[in-house]
Amino acid sequence: MRFKDLTSPTGRRRGAILPLLSWVAWPALSPVQGSERPNIILISVDTLRADHLSCYGYERETTPFIDSLARKGVRFENAFANASWTLPSHLSVMTSRYPHNHGVENDDRILPAAAVTLAEALKAEGYATTAFISWVYVSAQFGFDQGFDAYHELLPAEEAVDDSTHAAVKAEDFVSRVLPWADGAGKQPFFLFLHLFDPHINYEPPKPYETMFAPTRESMLKGSFSNLEPYIRGLHAQPKRILPEDLRRMTGLYDGEIRYVDDQLRRLFARLEERGLLANTIIALTSDHGEELDDHGSMEGHQWTLYDEVLHVPLIVCLPRGESGGTVARSLAQSIDIAPTLLAAAGATVPAEFQGRNLLAASAASESYGALVFSEIKRFNRKWSVRNERYKLIFTGDRKPGDRDEHARQGYELYDLAGDPGETKNIYSQIPPMAAAMRSALRRWMADGVGTQGNFEKPALTDRQLARLRGMGYVEKSE
Repeated sequence: MRFKDLTSPTGRRRGAILPLLSWVAWPALSPVQGSERPNIILISVDTLRADHLSCYGYERETTPFIDSLARKGVRFENAFANASWTLPSHLSVMTSRYPHNHGVENDDRILPAAAVTLAEALKAEGYATTAFISWVYVSAQFGFDQGFDAYHELLPAEEAVDDSTHAAVKAEDFVSRVLPWADGAGKQPFFLFLHLFDPHINYEPPKPYETMFAPTRESMLKGSFSNLEPYIRGLHAQPKRILPEDLRRMTGLYDGEIRYVDDQLRRLFARLEERGLLANTIIALTSDHGEELDDHGSMEGHQWTLYDEVLHVPLIVCLPRGESGGTVARSLAQSIDIAPTLLAAAGATVPAEFQGRNLLAASAASESYGALVFSEIKRFNRKWSVRNERYKLIFTGDRKPGDRDEHARQGYELYDLAGDPGETKNIYSQIPPMAAAMRSALRRWMADGVGTQGNFEKPALTDRQLARLRGMGYVEKSE
């Protein structure tokens, strides 16, 4: 496999202020200064739904290494993404701002230089900042390199790939590129961001993972986008429904991808341990979104819906010296909380622009929306959601010309997650007081557009990148 590796130095700053959101958690950590400051490793495994990790109760042993991190750290049981696809969700992680506040809700915008990122905040505190990423929607072309000393884009060479099946670097090759960095890491505190793509469609784990959970005796359906496209509901007025045996195989391939990534992370962390880089290090692992496996009558699902199979993500935070190890936090958390949590744990200043909350704070008092989680998409349709600890409201905007979603219809859905965790029974008309309260909170949040002003530059994607994105269903054939 050949890679395109772009190392991008940056130094831009930004501004704009919004209120913080938050809720409770752990004993406050003692701030540290100078060379004592801990290193920070933030890992995002793309398309990783929480309920397919063994430490989140999944019956298959998909994540033995990640499970070991959970035993050493704090596992957030109820963490949710603020968007259901890669670009806006990752920017919410990095800027601690909701998609409509950082402004990059679709792939026709670049993050403005005025926005403040986690990497910039840590760089200002004296951290060396490095990233390794494996997908174009987390690339410098969309502004993700802001604040990083080195931004390594491990993308296949354009001339070496077809439109779909080799659209991203596999985890083994990815880790092999990170290992030399580990061997040469200096004594300066570092922030390392890693983005691995493998669980994303196409579901094509290498041997032996391809049959680890997906024996071929029932189905030979391959996990490529071209094979699964007929089963993606939003693309068809009358989509096909995947056969049970084919669904079992796709689920097995997806789980195989997760186990493959887990084993490669174990390999990476063995080297980090060998080099003495974990003794004073904060580790956080999460995902940008989950994946639908016919939960609501479709494959893929992310970037189309806001149901929990695409919003419920893992979040594990390991602190130095095993502080709070083995703790399970059941309070609500969201992607915008990750950056302020990491900064606070490192004793660094949390920018006023950040909207999220330090999840490890001794106490929290919300003056904004209360203990609520918000998510949104404006891509092939327009959807917004709000949840509290029991209820979840989804609003779908009216279909507009050019929308790809064949089934989007304006209206509200309300679910009682205590009795209906699968979100199958819309009770919006049955409990008007709760529906009204949730609707009011959602409308107030949607109207809060602080930070969206100004001109956005448009990314310049190459013809080959566009072809690759068409092959993955991100771009329409005519574009």
